[in-house]
Amino acid sequence: MNNTVCPQSLTVNRGTQVTFSNQDSIVHEMASDPHPEHTDCVEINDVGVLNPGQSRQTGNLNIARRCGFHDHRLPGEAALRGTITIQ
Repeated sequence: MNNTVCPQSLTVNRGTQVTFSNQDSIVHEMASDPHPEHTDCVEINDVGVLNPGQSRQTGNLNIARRCGFHDHRLPGEAALRGTITIQ
């Protein structure tokens, strides 16, 4: 992540899982919007805490929609926010 999410916008087909990888030197905790409820796309919450060098997948993204996500530990950091569009 290097203190940024890359890409910040991604489009996937329904049924896809998205892999998040932490390439930063600090821990990140990826979660669905909105903060702090994390209820819009709960499949993103499967990623959870990522230690440096760790990767983890979302659950299956089965519903066509736009899902925002953020780092729960740094929810106001724009560089650590993004969207996944499921089509």
